[in-house]
Amino acid sequence: MECFGSRSSLFLLLFFGVFVGANSLAYDVHWLGGPTSIDRDIPSAKQTIDIYCYSGTDKNLLSLWQTVKFHIKQKTDEFSQYIGENPEDVYNQYTEDSYGWAVVSPFQRKSYKTVSIDLFTPTCMAVNTKQKHSIELQIQRVDLWRVLCMAAGIVLIFSSRALSGNPLFFYLCGITVGVSASFMVIVYYVSKLLPRKTLTYGLLIGGWTVGVYVFQRVWENVRTIALSYQAYTFWYVVVAALASFAVCYRVGPPRDRRSKNLVMWTLQVVGVLLIFFSSQYQEASAAVSIIALIAKYFPKSLWYRIQGYWRRRFPPATRLLTSEQYYEQGARETQRALAELRRHCASPDCAQWRVMLRLSDAKRFASFVEGDSHLSDDEVLDYESYAFSTNSSATKPERVDISDDDDDSDDSDQS
Repeated sequence: MECFGSRSSLFLLLFFGVFVGANSLAYDVHWLGGPTSIDRDIPSAKQTIDIYCYSGTDKNLLSLWQTVKFHIKQKTDEFSQYIGENPEDVYNQYTEDSYGWAVVSPFQRKSYKTVSIDLFTPTCMAVNTKQKHSIELQIQRVDLWRVLCMAAGIVLIFSSRALSGNPLFFYLCGITVGVSASFMVIVYYVSKLLPRKTLTYGLLIGGWTVGVYVFQRVWENVRTIALSYQAYTFWYVVVAALASFAVCYRVGPPRDRRSKNLVMWTLQVVGVLLIFFSSQYQEASAAVSIIALIAKYFPKSLWYRIQGYWRRRFPPATRLLTSEQYYEQGARETQRALAELRRHCASPDCAQWRVMLRLSDAKRFASFVEGDSHLSDDEVLDYESYAFSTNSSATKPERVDISDDDDDSDDSDQS
């Protein structure tokens, strides 16, 4: 009996130990609220995993162009990455990947050293590696690429009508589309070499996952080929661009109004998409898109009415000129008007001989057109004499009769 009691107590202790161990957290959570860098040495034989979480931020206009990233600093790419909405999700991914009998899927997500995360929702990440590394939370208050993307969208919306008829823009877009489409031609001819039945059965069994995986693999191979054979890639792009230019030159820019409208509407749709995806605060970016479209199609007549009402309701303050400003403005406007008159008289629109027949001094008119002064020496002298006499009379002091004052002073002395 005593032996049975000792065995039962040992069994209970083991049961409670396993139960407590199963309910205890097997991971350490590090909540990061701002720009932070955490260094990690070569992991020891501990049983826990470090999970790094970003708590998210509130939606406000200051976060319109903000970007948050997890960055992993490591010499090699030999690591596994797990991302989820909470620590439990990340830990479940880690445990499933750590099982010895887990099936390695070719469609699993690739690990990247820099990962952009959602700005407004909590995001957690864990790294499984056997090398020294560091985890950084990078917060860009103003992401320049987001600002440029939104500015490009606004410019496209407001300049869509002008760009729809611009030949230079037409050729640039034609060359870009031609070079991009040439890669699709290569993909088409490569697909001819693949067995159709096998590819069709694979897509039917795997669904869109197989298609996405194949597209990712093809894109990675294309990037590798482009970087490995840069010279061939360069000449291929040059030849495709010249061929696209030749086709655009043969077709010519759109001339009818409907074709220009289609180009204009396409540019506006592209501008709206650029604005919408330029920020993670999509409510604010959608509002910017709507405001830009309203400002683009706002009736000018109604805008002029509002502007006129505003000026009548709040008239601008009248600013008076000083005498020096008045003189400078008069001289400047006179010289500008004389220059315009000379250009008109020298242009083919002016009948010089007919004008000279009506003038009493045709020689003076000809010298004025050639650049001489429009005033003669006598006129300048008369004007200066008149101006001098006017200034003298204005500054001349008033005469004061002091005889009466002297008489009054003498009478006061006698009294």
